[in-house]
Amino acid sequence: MYKTLFTLTLLTLITAPTFAVEPVMAEKGKILFEESFDGKELPKRFLTGTGDWSIQDGALRGQELKSSHHSAFRKLFLDHQDVIYQVDFKVNGDATARFMINYELVHVANCFANDKEFTFTKLAETKKRKDMEALAKKNNQPIEKGDWQKKSVKFTTPNSGFKQDTWYTLTIELVGDEVLAHLNGKTIYAQHAGLSERKTNFGLQAVGLNGTVTYDNLKVWSATESKSWAMQRQKFTTK
Repeated sequence: MYKTLFTLTLLTLITAPTFAVEPVMAEKGKILFEESFDGKELPKRFLTGTGDWSIQDGALRGQELKSSHHSAFRKLFLDHQDVIYQVDFKVNGDATARFMINYELVHVANCFANDKEFTFTKLAETKKRKDMEALAKKNNQPIEKGDWQKKSVKFTTPNSGFKQDTWYTLTIELVGDEVLAHLNGKTIYAQHAGLSERKTNFGLQAVGLNGTVTYDNLKVWSATESKSWAMQRQKFTTK
């Protein structure tokens, strides 16, 4: 049987930066997705989802609505695998910013932040595996089997120094079965077989009825493993 491994490590880098960090594990390739929200209306790629979303001062602002019975989200379609995601965001009020990584309708992983914590979660794969099995049957392809993770696993750290109405940059490096998520002077490392698979969309979310999340400068690059990663990996994986 294939054994699924999952490792998470936190490394504090420097004190509370609000700027983007340079990739450590990955090298940037071509730009796959980019949006700076310079227009007055929602871009065409940002029309799928729920909640109250609008362009305010050259940025995308979202708020959850009680009537939606779901966190506010925008789903962005992009067939991809090894990438670097990067987005600026700020939180106002009692809200949480959440970045989703998806396969079709299944949430593969997420990364969220508010004034209390910064978290990366590798989500349970049961539904994803059933969807993949159904697709394989439909296309008369072999069904992939394995001892896949059935429970969500997350790593959370206090988000000290995080301030309301302040811009921060979230950078997520995802190459193979490894991820580095950087925010506010902290880096989360995770490793899981499910991270290496194809993703078909990703999403921005605003969670909470009593606050807003504003996003700007969204970019996704294709990525390859950095030549120096083999030498640097140990300082991120050592607990």
